[in-house]
Amino acid sequence: MEEHYELRYKIRNQNWENPYRDVTVHASREEIAHFGAQGYLVRERLFSPEQTQRLKAALDEVAEREVGAVGISTGRSFGGLFLRHLMDKHPAFLELFDFPPLLSIARAMLGPQVQVLPMTGRIAFPDQPNQETHWHIHQRVIPDPMPAFFSQPHVIDALIYLDELNDANGPVCIVPGTHLRKQEDLPPNLHEELPGQVTLRLPAGSCVLIHGNLWHRAMPTRPDGQVRRLLILPYANSWLKLPSYGARPEDGLLKALEKDADQVTREMLGVAEGLY
Repeated sequence: MEEHYELRYKIRNQNWENPYRDVTVHASREEIAHFGAQGYLVRERLFSPEQTQRLKAALDEVAEREVGAVGISTGRSFGGLFLRHLMDKHPAFLELFDFPPLLSIARAMLGPQVQVLPMTGRIAFPDQPNQETHWHIHQRVIPDPMPAFFSQPHVIDALIYLDELNDANGPVCIVPGTHLRKQEDLPPNLHEELPGQVTLRLPAGSCVLIHGNLWHRAMPTRPDGQVRRLLILPYANSWLKLPSYGARPEDGLLKALEKDADQVTREMLGVAEGLY
């Protein structure tokens, strides 16, 4: 049974009447400490078969609409079909906007003021070449030397696997603790095994939460495998600038949430005022 604990934040700002934010964290304190030290947390079968199928069908629907315009990458660096801004494109993905088992962990790791960044889908195909990724990180902004007041953007990526991760479909590989190796270079176009590498094979509906700077890669989807669908749901502090991957639809579904939204929802949308 999933462990929970209660966390109360006090935000030192100008809201003197109610500076507190309460979070029910869907994890144990030990799991949160592990996430901080190792840079990842596994949630096996986080989604029910019904939820998984609903998200899978929604991703396939968006893919059918956009594959002609976007195209399937067959380069070894980032193979597959990448689909951006999914919450703006299908109502099924809005279920994840305030999904407590993930959002509460993000708030335990990042603080109470969390933004839900644009969600991406990646689909790898068994009948296409090079359906893999090289070793990479997501927040490539760390300077060397490190300035005294440099503010590192900590981003949490929830990797939601809608299909089974096995050797044929392409498991995900990580190197625990590498999110803390801030001044160590990750060589480009690297596909070889690394010391300390952990290979994760998981059932459909599982989720791996990672720090955005954890070294990770997707193994290739082989011809004897099946389609491998992934949702990448990122969380960051509400004051972080939005990434620029793809054009956000002007009439997207998230726009409707801004109307009459409370302060917390506006923070999650990245449009809150007076955060500092």
